[in-house]
Amino acid sequence: MKEPSRELAAKIVNAVLEERCASEEGMRRYRPLLEERSHEIVARFAIDAGEDNNNLPKQIPALLNLADTIVKDELGSHRYPKPACPDDGGCAMCCTHMRIVLSAQEAAVVARELLALTEAEKAKIAHRLPSLGTSGPGSQCGLLDEQGLCTLYTARPVNCRTHRSCSITACEDRVRRGRNAGEEVVFAYPFDDLVRKSFHHLVQPDERPEFLEMNTFLASILHDDAELASWESGQKKAVPPLGDS
Repeated sequence: MKEPSRELAAKIVNAVLEERCASEEGMRRYRPLLEERSHEIVARFAIDAGEDNNNLPKQIPALLNLADTIVKDELGSHRYPKPACPDDGGCAMCCTHMRIVLSAQEAAVVARELLALTEAEKAKIAHRLPSLGTSGPGSQCGLLDEQGLCTLYTARPVNCRTHRSCSITACEDRVRRGRNAGEEVVFAYPFDDLVRKSFHHLVQPDERPEFLEMNTFLASILHDDAELASWESGQKKAVPPLGDS
């Protein structure tokens, strides 16, 4: 039986605060924003997923699309200031300053899309990876192409789908100086964390979520179609190390 959505919402709020807010001031400012929206967002995921956890692997693409819908609905509610992100896309700053991580379930979606690429397309990604190291400050996601576009946009993980910035200045500062813990309130929207945590609690409900770092994952599978097929089928359960920070 699923955990009652109100209890799960409270658990997710506490998990977000522990992860995001290093200061008491950050917690004081962020908690009301999270609690205001937590129950409704958690409930939307719970209702959509239903009671059959055995079908969750097949539901991952639909749940990723639901994350997109929730973000769109939240922004359309006029509860928040307008995002600094361009309406027509084209900004890849978050692909260069955020560490891109994904669950094993999301990795299966990425693997499926990688299998559909031509060998030349996979080779372009593989060629970029050695010079990048892990994603994050000073590097970038290996799926970001030369035009600043995501090679696998439709398969991107929930972290990428939910992130919206409130301030381009905060983005630029973050790129130059790294995370300024406790001030995420002025940088990201509260639904970002709620949608992400709700998604991961659903796909890994009975365990501490384990994550792969995107570039490490790509480097481990791009040259091996059999390995890609194993991930795509959901047979791969072991998660490679996240890689060095």
